Amino acid sequence: MHMVFGIPYFASTLALMPPILFAQQTYAEPQLGAGQLLGGVIGYIIGAFLTWKIYQRLNLENAWFAWIPILGAYINFVAGDEENPILWTVLLFVPCINIVAVIKLIIAWVRICNKLGKSPWLLLLALIPFGAIFVLGYLAFG
Repeated sequence: MHMVFGIPYFASTLALMPPILFAQQTYAEPQLGAGQLLGGVIGYIIGAFLTWKIYQRLNLENAWFAWIPILGAYINFVAGDEENPILWTVLLFVPCINIVAVIKLIIAWVRICNKLGKSPWLLLLALIPFGAIFVLGYLAFG
């Protein structure tokens, strides 16, 4: 066994790792530019408007929930006819369990597409940049 200063070699290597790892530059929080902030707000408004129109087409009682972030998740589950939409909305914010809740949310969107008479395969377009806006627009006005 190789020894460095009377300590096994691998142990001395491990002892040197923390100073190497922690000697990195200090973390600077990224600054959000005005264009990025404006783009985010515009994207949120467009997405909320389109989901609001979808919920109106489905004749949901509280379609305006689409404009409020947590209530927007709740109304998604309601529109998708999920049992216990309050529970699934809460589970969206629980680490690890939220994976199952996101799968239920995708299933809810498949049901929404079926209710509107559209192919649920359209949802795959949401995986490409800006694809979700086109999918929501098609579901809202198509």
